[in-house]
Amino acid sequence: MDYFLLKQDERYTDVPMFLDVRKKIDTRDIHRVRAHKIADPLILQIKSEAESSFLDILEYPLFLLSDKLKRLVEAYEPDTLFKLTPLIDLSRHLQKNYYLPIFDEVEVVSTHAEFHRGNSQIKKLVLKEENMHGKKIFRIKESEKPLIVVRLDVAESILRRDLTGIRLERVPVE
Repeated sequence: MDYFLLKQDERYTDVPMFLDVRKKIDTRDIHRVRAHKIADPLILQIKSEAESSFLDILEYPLFLLSDKLKRLVEAYEPDTLFKLTPLIDLSRHLQKNYYLPIFDEVEVVSTHAEFHRGNSQIKKLVLKEENMHGKKIFRIKESEKPLIVVRLDVAESILRRDLTGIRLERVPVE
């Protein structure tokens, strides 16, 4: 079975800029056992321009999904937790609703994967299929930064929809 990293398309450079995210959320809480510590809704201030692109995935500083993509994720992984995350640009009187997904975390990094110094960031990802247990969407537990993996059927479903700013990157599996 093929798997892909779900990412924001970096060709979109004019995306909203987040303000004071660290004051609103401790990223260590973005896990199932600590999710109750995250405000719901999690209201975040942004700065945007008239030309800013509100993509279906915003990856930095938090991994956020649009409503359209949230509904697709729910269809494949109904147990995923979501925190409503309104993005508010006060200067432009604008609000866009996103969702902070809290995916199951799975230890799937193969011994053939390569890490940067200190083993905190993955340089070359290789997945170990036996640990995936048929999961369709999950977060890689061994990574500090959110790395979200989707199975081929989910990737195909994403590509069939009119979604903006999404990149799928095939990941080797052993």
